Amino acid sequence: DHLTMKVTLKLTGGFAHTVGFSHRELDVEPGSTVADILDANAIDRARPMIIARNGWAVEPDEPLEPGDRILVSPIFSGG
Repeated sequence: DHLTMKVTLKLTGGFAHTVGFSHRELDVEPGSTVADILDANAIDRARPMIIARNGWAVEPDEPLEPGDRILVSPIFSGG
């Protein structure tokens, strides 16, 4: 039996425009990381970005848990 867990991926700014969606619920393998879902959704990890998991900044190698909410946002500069 193949088990997966649900996580939510939210993209803002240029990421949503490039990938073609801003919000999606995903079924991922247990043990998946943030980097795995970025790669699976063709999100260019070379671009400067802020990644948050349930409201807290994380690195791409952060493991996912069922029900996680991942937000990927470009880094904005202001004046």
